[in-house]
Amino acid sequence: MRTPALTLCCLLAVACGGDFSNDDLEFQNALPQREDLAAKLPDSARSSQGVRTRGQALSRAQVLGGPSELALQAYAAGTQFNTDVDGLLALLEVFRHVPPTTREPDRRVWGPFPADGHPGHELRFVMERQGSDFGYLLQVRPTGGGEAAWWTYVPGTFKADGGIRKGEGSLAMDLKEARARGFEPQDANLVERLDIRYQTKVLPSSVELLVSSLGGALPLARYASRRTPEGLGEMSFRLPGEDLVPGGLLETLDIVARWTPDGRGVLVLNILDGDAKGAQYTECWDTRTRITFMQRNWDFITPTEGDRRTCPDVSALDPQP
Repeated sequence: MRTPALTLCCLLAVACGGDFSNDDLEFQNALPQREDLAAKLPDSARSSQGVRTRGQALSRAQVLGGPSELALQAYAAGTQFNTDVDGLLALLEVFRHVPPTTREPDRRVWGPFPADGHPGHELRFVMERQGSDFGYLLQVRPTGGGEAAWWTYVPGTFKADGGIRKGEGSLAMDLKEARARGFEPQDANLVERLDIRYQTKVLPSSVELLVSSLGGALPLARYASRRTPEGLGEMSFRLPGEDLVPGGLLETLDIVARWTPDGRGVLVLNILDGDAKGAQYTECWDTRTRITFMQRNWDFITPTEGDRRTCPDVSALDPQP
């Protein structure tokens, strides 16, 4: 799913000669930025994107010394995660670079402006502050409509805590409402709603993305990312509706993958329900994404292969007590 930014030419015109007050900057710092929310991927991940689909990666047998299909899947999930987060943040980014149209002591408004690519619609962006709490709304209405005609496309919140852009926040994109209002989104045919929750106040920082499919055609998918300043990265994702083993039930997979900046990694896959409920698989890989260690809790003859000492130390990503 890709969500292009709504290019607002009028904003660029307003920006010329505009000034920001210190108070304006406090509002702007309540908006999330890509570098705060993006999943941290190793350089080696760039060459592996698009190599495997989800079904291919999970159905292939893993072989010691061979390429880790699951690592490639985790990297692909991280890339898609960043794409979806980027698409949502792009809608807010344009307001970061221009002064507000209206200033009140604890409220800022940008717009209304015509919505490029959506003839007959206009936009405004509203932010309000209560102490250290901020709320914001990207709203749409038919051009020339009254105050009651505004509806919310992207709602968001941020609670500041501990410094610039440090705190907890959330934002969402209501694609179902957009379609009902004739504000048809592009490149999001199967998505009904995106929800993001994040925290940047303590390390490791974390971001969670929930993807709701149109009409509930697919189960709710959950992706989460965490990272440390040293470059350790983590992607966790829950994949419902996988048919991994013969039987009448579909599996729900819970996958946590962690990696170092040089590309070494550790992955743990748990099957939460289905015909293979309770199965757990663990593997590690090297800088070339080759499997160096495997463990299967269902295999009593050869439960492990390889050398566990090859697994990188990623304990800095462990949950803090």
